[in-house]
Amino acid sequence: MIWNPFKKKEAPASSDGKSSITDKLEKEIDALPDAFKSKLKDPTIKERFMSIARRMEADGVNFKSIRQMKKWMKDHEAELRAEGNPEQHHIETVVHEGPRIGRNDPCPCGSGKKYKKCCGAGK
Repeated sequence: MIWNPFKKKEAPASSDGKSSITDKLEKEIDALPDAFKSKLKDPTIKERFMSIARRMEADGVNFKSIRQMKKWMKDHEAELRAEGNPEQHHIETVVHEGPRIGRNDPCPCGSGKKYKKCCGAGK
């Protein structure tokens, strides 16, 4: 047998399927940009990422096909959102109580200048 330097090396398969997907995901995480790696340092986010990947593998999604992964995510979007954060609260919109101050209105501080020349100068 001749040694071929261009042949891809096959990783030894583990005895259980969970650790093999976990090992694959750990390698993929190492290849991600630093912004994503920092988010995956949180154990809850990392475990959620791993569980979604395991479900995708169980459904037979090819991880090399972005199209298949996007389709799977779209098909399971509602249930993934429901599982996501059950204690997540609805975010309220901020409503200002006072009247809106226009740029050319007199400044509310009482200086007599226009708002744009006084307190609103840095905005």
